[in-house]
Amino acid sequence: MILAGAFAIVLFVGLIVGDWMYFTRLSADASRYGYGIGKVQDRFAALTVPKLLRAFDANGFLSLPHGVARVFPEANRLVIRPTHRLFSMRFRTAWPLKGSIELASDEEGLRMVCTKRVPWSSSILTFLWFGLVGFGTLGFLVTYLLQGELESLGSVLLGVGVTGVGLIVVAFGLLTVTVAYRIENTRLMLVYTELRAVALENEGVA
Repeated sequence: MILAGAFAIVLFVGLIVGDWMYFTRLSADASRYGYGIGKVQDRFAALTVPKLLRAFDANGFLSLPHGVARVFPEANRLVIRPTHRLFSMRFRTAWPLKGSIELASDEEGLRMVCTKRVPWSSSILTFLWFGLVGFGTLGFLVTYLLQGELESLGSVLLGVGVTGVGLIVVAFGLLTVTVAYRIENTRLMLVYTELRAVALENEGVA
């Protein structure tokens, strides 16, 4: 029994680590991997894909001050990712973001649509945690009321206390996720702004 539990824990941790490793890969198959949580787009009237490709090296990589980008011309797609330097003091959250950018050429120029993505493990565990705490608190409250446990002041205080603790835990979780998203979104948008500046520089190149 203990061996089965240990194996389950190792497998669980391995799945999370594998998910994160695949999420951070700058490859064509992993460029759209992850749960999309938002979009931002820009249009460049005089920019074309060949002009934009001039900024990338022979392997499709472009180093940016705060991140890296890679282009996949055959798929009309870019992927951007903030860099986290070794021994950096910057706080890294459990909800890292990357950007999957689709390139679409039309009569009005080149349109870049960036989808912000988070690892599947981070999003699934977050939803499961909120579901467990939220529905657990609600289930306790409903069961408590149906069993008629509000006949005394002590029972009422107990019910209010347990419900209050559950709500505090949910509120703290929401605050944590919100702050983490703002931190990671700021990092990703900084890289996107740097890529946008590169696109603007190449827009007027003949």
